[in-house]
Amino acid sequence: MKPATFHRKTIAPGRRFPSLYLSLFTFFFFTFFIPEKEIKAAVFDHKHNPADTKPADPPVNFKHQTAVVNGVKIHYVIGGKGEPLLLVHGFGQNWFMWNRLLPELSKHFTVIAPDLRGVGESDKPESGYDKKTMATDLHELMKKLGYNNINLVGHDIGLMVAYAYAAQFPSEVKKIALLDALLPGIEPVWSQVSASAWWFGFFGWPASGSIVNGKEREFLTNFWPMVGHVKEPFTIQETDEFVRAYAVPGGTTGSFHWFGAFKQDAIDNVEFAKKKLPMPLLAMGGEYFAAAFLKEHSLLVATNVSEVKIMGSGHWVVQEATDQVQKGLLDFFLAK
Repeated sequence: MKPATFHRKTIAPGRRFPSLYLSLFTFFFFTFFIPEKEIKAAVFDHKHNPADTKPADPPVNFKHQTAVVNGVKIHYVIGGKGEPLLLVHGFGQNWFMWNRLLPELSKHFTVIAPDLRGVGESDKPESGYDKKTMATDLHELMKKLGYNNINLVGHDIGLMVAYAYAAQFPSEVKKIALLDALLPGIEPVWSQVSASAWWFGFFGWPASGSIVNGKEREFLTNFWPMVGHVKEPFTIQETDEFVRAYAVPGGTTGSFHWFGAFKQDAIDNVEFAKKKLPMPLLAMGGEYFAAAFLKEHSLLVATNVSEVKIMGSGHWVVQEATDQVQKGLLDFFLAK
């Protein structure tokens, strides 16, 4: 397979930094890179601790729930009717990333959107952040809810969790959609992208969570545009909810552990890929991010792959091109 061709904006320049360089980078990032006016806005417009804010509400036909599965408490919202559709969020967001899609999706499916272990109202243990374990969290949640055969969607880190779910329990996944990310250890794309994605190294560094702690708004509002394309794709409510979900005690450290587990994920994925996924798989990538490689990448781990390119979008496809994503998901999951 020839190397993927990336748009100029596809991946921010950088590399994996040694610990000293990470410390220096982070210091200068927060001291000089973040515009002073943005820091002031974050301080004066949000004087209270974001973690003290009430969690966002889902649509009226959904409800907040929690369940203890695989030894951890997992928070999720659930609503709708029909076959189960499990939506798995990624980094920089929580279950609320799907909120725009819930009203329409719930007309056709019983939709479950959890907070992954490590963020929001879910538990934040010291370990268990490899995607194989995180997928087991969700598999046990589905069993607890009485679902033995599901439809599955994952974005970003959620793509990795969704793949680990389908690879471990292939007979229990009817269809799977992978949105705008890639799988650790699946080459050649993994090495090509991870070598350029500075945040992989920084987030995976053990001290990174404590460095960002208390600066979640400044950090996230400056990180999001680095991998996005559409200017300011998030509403104020979305921004506030995502910041809150990472500002809760342990939220930055827990979510950064997702990246710290990439080495183990790569080992697991290479083993998983020896047996390709049999169910239909939709590869959905943003024009300015994963569309350049996601279909070919997915063909390395699955036999029945279709593709939807989200035009005009960067990484945050649900917010940058809501209508395109909604149509693509409905067309795929409702097709007989």
